[in-house]
Amino acid sequence: MNQLRSSSIAGEETEYFDRTPVDLFISNILSRLPLKSIAQCRCISKLWSSRIRLPNYNLLFPIKPPAPPRILFTIEYERELFVYSSPQLHNPGENTSLVATLHQRTRGTGFSVYRPPVGGLVCRQHYRKNPMNPSPVVVISNPITGECLALPRLRMDEIKNNSKLFLGNVGYSFSFGYDPIDKKFKILRITTLYEYDTQNSSQYQVLTLGARKKNLLWRNIQCCTNHYPYMSHDDMICISGVLYYPAGCYKGKRHCVAIACFDVRSESFSFINVDLEDMTAEKISSYSFSLIDYKGKLGACYCDTYKNLFELWVLENAEEHKWSKHIYQMQLPEMISGVRATGMIGSGEIQCRALCLVK
Repeated sequence: MNQLRSSSIAGEETEYFDRTPVDLFISNILSRLPLKSIAQCRCISKLWSSRIRLPNYNLLFPIKPPAPPRILFTIEYERELFVYSSPQLHNPGENTSLVATLHQRTRGTGFSVYRPPVGGLVCRQHYRKNPMNPSPVVVISNPITGECLALPRLRMDEIKNNSKLFLGNVGYSFSFGYDPIDKKFKILRITTLYEYDTQNSSQYQVLTLGARKKNLLWRNIQCCTNHYPYMSHDDMICISGVLYYPAGCYKGKRHCVAIACFDVRSESFSFINVDLEDMTAEKISSYSFSLIDYKGKLGACYCDTYKNLFELWVLENAEEHKWSKHIYQMQLPEMISGVRATGMIGSGEIQCRALCLVK
């Protein structure tokens, strides 16, 4: 965008344009477009595409007020994966109906979606029947714009070459995190070699999302404690640049359960002890256990449907491994066989999903 000016040199009138910063010009246009149109604007030029792909674009050019937070959920039905969103309720106690918007529809089998989304992006994996390379295909997608990015896979020979002797099965786990300081999205991959009659061993890789697909490379990192994600990949959450997940750890010949912490920026590991007499390994491994973002702190939830109790542990001090515990009484109908916390919405209410018995 240019501004017309004029000047007089040696009696001649000269007109020239004063260049307005291109970022300001682009942002003024994009801030007035719907999200799908913004995605199409990436095709205008490389400059437009690079500006739109900036992770902190909304922070650099906050012209339009931020959209109210929404609840993102997925449904798998008849070999198809549907991604919906709905607005959050400001007053959950009111009898209000919500309208869900369909954003993405993918056909196939072997889906697995990690929760919750990070910065509006969803990390999911697809299992393919390939005996030569059974590792899943991990896809990062933006449900609003429909853009998807498949991450490179590690070959089985790369995994085996990093192990002295491999005779068992292989397990894969992926965690999706965001570094709010450097504004970078990263994926932590843990490949666990389940050995026979010995300790399991794990290998750790990190991939940083960038603007260029050719730069998508897995980098090996080290961890001083041999560990693996405990039971479920669904128990991973990123809070303020730190990824948390339950982990099975080996301390010498002793096996224990702890909460693993992965600093997305420094790519370093640490571990938080839990009181296994209270937050037992049986609870952690059950469907009813989950990790949530509780007002900016790590929260661990367990729903006991037999006693109708909801247990919540909140990490008050990570360095001193201090937790606070809260117990709530629930009133569940008989048809509910299982309850799992999925997160906290803006009103401070904890959102759950339930398993129902169908007669």
